[in-house]
Amino acid sequence: MQFFPRTFAIVLVCLVLTSLSAGCITHVPAPESVPTQTPEVSVSLPTPEMTTPTATPTPLPTPAWGMLRSEFFWTYQGTNHTYHIDVPKTAYQYFQKQDHTKNSNYVRYALSDHDREYVREVADAFAAMGKNAGYDERKTIENFIAFVQSLPYTSDPETAGREEYPRYPLETLVDKGGDCEDVAILITSVLHEMRHGAVLLKLPQHMAVGIAGDGMFDGMYYLHNGTRYYYQETTAKGWGIGDLPEEFAGAAVEVLPLEQRPAMDLEFTAEPDTSTRETAVYRMVATAKNLGPGTSHGLRLEVTVRTGGEVYDSITIPLDDCREHESVRADGKITLPRREPVEIIAVLTGGNVHGDVIAETEVFHAP
Repeated sequence: MQFFPRTFAIVLVCLVLTSLSAGCITHVPAPESVPTQTPEVSVSLPTPEMTTPTATPTPLPTPAWGMLRSEFFWTYQGTNHTYHIDVPKTAYQYFQKQDHTKNSNYVRYALSDHDREYVREVADAFAAMGKNAGYDERKTIENFIAFVQSLPYTSDPETAGREEYPRYPLETLVDKGGDCEDVAILITSVLHEMRHGAVLLKLPQHMAVGIAGDGMFDGMYYLHNGTRYYYQETTAKGWGIGDLPEEFAGAAVEVLPLEQRPAMDLEFTAEPDTSTRETAVYRMVATAKNLGPGTSHGLRLEVTVRTGGEVYDSITIPLDDCREHESVRADGKITLPRREPVEIIAVLTGGNVHGDVIAETEVFHAP
């Protein structure tokens, strides 16, 4: 937060946020055998097949200037597949510049408004790939999962120089790898564009995906709002939909539904404007930034002055709708009693935001 001469200090508290990261300590290795399931759930795994030889692919033309190309090669049910995507360097750099430190709302990385055309391109490509191969919906999803599982596991400290760095899907595609939350975010983002239900599953020090599939899949699932979401491990090859690694049997799981509920950040300052013998008028400036995903609606800033536990003055300021990664500003004035202990509390609310944001001062005396 910014502070100016003679302003009071604001402490920003985000009420609804939980721990700051999923914290992938290590990735889950490929299964050595069929993972142990809970007794009431059975697992059906496809029978391994021999890899189908394919001809050497024709070299792709050089990407246009300013484009970053990523090429991928993987195998699904014995058939080799390839895919490539060209991403503008400016788009990749845009997401790199975003704030990756306020991590608890992982859905904001999966449903950003700013990369929908690229994520939709991936979804359409895999849908077309499945159609050409004669895959049904299940096999199309499994082929996409096999693609993601083929990406190398990379740790944030080594690749980003930070303990935690959740990636937007576009970053993971260009970087051609990531850790557990990165590939989980990529999978849920693409499945969302395929119009297939998915959620993020937050486990202790790990993140996975839940794939909707009543009657389509077998194995371990989590019931959320009446829908079964089957566990999908993402960080190594060989894990099927519904396969639960033994180390997570009985672990607490938080289901993160894919909804555009923007997380907001609040910067709030106030400084003396005018005064009388008994009162002081402070000029307030509040800047609300939308961290995503989506546009925030119905924003309101409620500022209250309290003294002796009682409300002395209050003001409510409506704010304009705020698009993802943009900011809106509100100005106003509020009256404080002089020579009495006071505190100021600012609360940012909204019709669709990811929880209220509160900023408050410690008790002080207006000069």
